[in-house]
Amino acid sequence: MGFRTGAYAKVWEVDPLSAASTKLRVSVSRKNKQTGEYEQDFSGFVLCIGTAAAKKASLLREGSRIRIGDCDVSTKYNADKKITYTNFKIFSFEEDGEEEAGFDNEPQPTVDEGEPDSGRDRRLPF
Repeated sequence: MGFRTGAYAKVWEVDPLSAASTKLRVSVSRKNKQTGEYEQDFSGFVLCIGTAAAKKASLLREGSRIRIGDCDVSTKYNADKKITYTNFKIFSFEEDGEEEAGFDNEPQPTVDEGEPDSGRDRRLPF
């Protein structure tokens, strides 16, 4: 599975840096189909960027599970040191068990024209 949108990650460390960024140490595991055991697929530090994501991330605790939303990976090469830096960024996420914001799947009642029909006239108190 790895570090990607939709992956579930376990939070091991939370470090608020500013109002717009919080650093997390997370890991992502996947189930080995042959052995049935979970194997670590990704482990590292990620930066939650943006005021909403950073604030939400600062409230997480060790052991929390999140589902990664919008994310990005970038690399930067430092020619002087001859080192490549890889940066993992999360712009949105959901806590495990938190319902997705948006639409519910429950059917909504139909709306009539607001005029009582002949069958309902007898039940109205006025």
